[in-house]
Amino acid sequence: MEQRVRVHTGFRLDEMSPVQAARSVTVPTLLYQVRDDVLTRPDDVQAVYDNIPVDKDLFWIEGSTRRWDGYRYFAQNPQRILGWFDRYLS
Repeated sequence: MEQRVRVHTGFRLDEMSPVQAARSVTVPTLLYQVRDDVLTRPDDVQAVYDNIPVDKDLFWIEGSTRRWDGYRYFAQNPQRILGWFDRYLS
């Protein structure tokens, strides 16, 4: 897999992590993630969050292992994202 990713992207898997790049974020940021997503490790998400140097929030979506549930979460439960937008876009 590592070799295929490198052929297609030009990067090794460990070079594609957003953890270090998070230090360059300059706008308020809301991270959200399905905590038990089978394709993501919670400690990686936490490391990205920890590296963001500006106002930030981390919201864990609980009770699912399906990434898709994260994509549709705010469509079904808009209160949190609307509050975030109200805080930073009004």
